[in-house]
Amino acid sequence: MTDRPILFSGSMIRSNRRGLKTNTRRELKPQPKVLKNGSWYRPFPQEPSNWQYALGGIIHAYAKVRIVEGDRLWVRETWSHTGDHVFSISEARRCPFGHAIYQADENPEYPQAKFWPSIHMPREFSRMTLIVTGVKIERLKDISREDAIAEGLEWVAPTYGIPGIASTWNGDPRESYFALWDHINGAGAAAKNPWVACYTYTVHHCNIDAMSKEAA
Repeated sequence: MTDRPILFSGSMIRSNRRGLKTNTRRELKPQPKVLKNGSWYRPFPQEPSNWQYALGGIIHAYAKVRIVEGDRLWVRETWSHTGDHVFSISEARRCPFGHAIYQADENPEYPQAKFWPSIHMPREFSRMTLIVTGVKIERLKDISREDAIAEGLEWVAPTYGIPGIASTWNGDPRESYFALWDHINGAGAAAKNPWVACYTYTVHHCNIDAMSKEAA
């Protein structure tokens, strides 16, 4: 079990917090050069991050994923701090007053808040922890209908989509997810059909270190 940070956009933060999102897909880098119809498997149970792609007993590609089952992911998101005279992240970490606020929420009482990018969120200000329960490798366009919905899609009859992202609304949840992938990664990104690592997880609405203390 390893603790790792993970970044989400504001719309995906909201889907996680609402219980709509229990899957995330991240593009494998570098992309395996696989043309045959084989399958991915993990040859060594003691090394769950290592995968091989084989067909007819012949190995055609290797991949290494960063995240495995049991890992705990502390979520980074765009954030700020309400403390007086807090103008930097280092000051936010030292400030004995105030608290973190998050751009994914409505913050009408702090209209002048300056938000810092998610990549700069320290661990102590994270408010969500994900426990990874499953990992697989597949082509992006091999996503199932159920997995597409679990990527955080909302159902508003007769379509699925992400509030605030007009291009995602579609009666087919897979097409809705491909539009979301394009929104995040650029026009035409889904059409490239990359190999992705698919992570299934449970969401815990607490800081990772508070979770550790509760377990102890």
